[in-house]
Amino acid sequence: MTEMGSLYHFQGKKNTLADIKKLDDQKLSISSFVKQAIKTSNLVIFYGSGCSVKAIPMMGQTMEKILQNVDNSDVQEKFSTYQSKTGASDDDIEGFLSWLQNGIAFESDLTKQQTLETVFEKVQKEFIETIPKYNDENYFSSPCVETYSKFYQKIFEYRTPESDKLSIFTPNYDLFTEYALEYNNISYTTGFTTDLTNKFDINQFKYRLVDDTNRYKNKWQPVKKEANLYKMHGSINWVQDSKGQLYQRNYKNLESERVVIYPTQLKHQETAQTPYSELFREFSNCLQKPNTTLLVMGYGFPDEHINTIISQNLQNPDFNLIIFGNKGEEKMKQFQDKNGKNNFHLIGGDINGEKGHYFNVIVDEYLGSQVENKDDE
Repeated sequence: MTEMGSLYHFQGKKNTLADIKKLDDQKLSISSFVKQAIKTSNLVIFYGSGCSVKAIPMMGQTMEKILQNVDNSDVQEKFSTYQSKTGASDDDIEGFLSWLQNGIAFESDLTKQQTLETVFEKVQKEFIETIPKYNDENYFSSPCVETYSKFYQKIFEYRTPESDKLSIFTPNYDLFTEYALEYNNISYTTGFTTDLTNKFDINQFKYRLVDDTNRYKNKWQPVKKEANLYKMHGSINWVQDSKGQLYQRNYKNLESERVVIYPTQLKHQETAQTPYSELFREFSNCLQKPNTTLLVMGYGFPDEHINTIISQNLQNPDFNLIIFGNKGEEKMKQFQDKNGKNNFHLIGGDINGEKGHYFNVIVDEYLGSQVENKDDE
């Protein structure tokens, strides 16, 4: 059966596939390019909510459901005010929470402050309920976790022990990457200690596991499969005690503790600054390392803070940015127009009715066995 569709691979503002007419040849070109990029010494993965969409509703769907709830008239009123003052989109849950958070911190009228707190807690609670908790069946049987698992399996097929530790950054709160890494026996840290308290410690990202079988050898051999996972906006298994200390809790029933997602409430000033400020600093530092490739998936460039960090590094000649995205989306187009340099790459299009930038397409079509077999011929 003949495959239908057309793909693009923009380098800067030029489509490198413009003269390649056959879809199979377009896939082969993208596959070869991506596989070579994966071998880069410092490989950084950045993925957004689009990678988990088959298991978790998009934020627009979640916000729509929250606003349609007849018991949420107070939420509707505040969200309308938020949009009128900021021009925010209908799916901006995180921005809305941040706006409410600032209001809670600086509102002098106690009654108004309590109203803002009530709205904040409602939105956060309903949002958290859409995210699969620890041991949820989605982490064992959904197509989503299978795609994540295959992705990291393929990534490490092209990594060597001499490569830098794989760095993974995400604003997502779910645990798909954690489960996928464990399925593949990949050692990783999320920044929490491994002692009984499981407290957050930014220094955890600096350590590597080494093979010390021969204690007299001159060079330590790092473990091949190892990654740092930076949850930039928090995680569904992060909780906070009354003193503002963060912990990671790997069990399902967290009703007795407050799940921490970004943004945290400003009454805990120290936690509002850490670990989020430290995680964003790590993102910036990581991208500044020599010979860095940043692979972006499932992200529509809605966060200006993240976008700015990425843009700044495009000035570095040994930095390469590879985005799997839709060139027709407004924010993606704005980012490309502003940053269309030679080390900027945008990959997407259509394959048999599916978008060429979808996570499962990346794994199955560009990294999958079908394309590999063609490479070997």
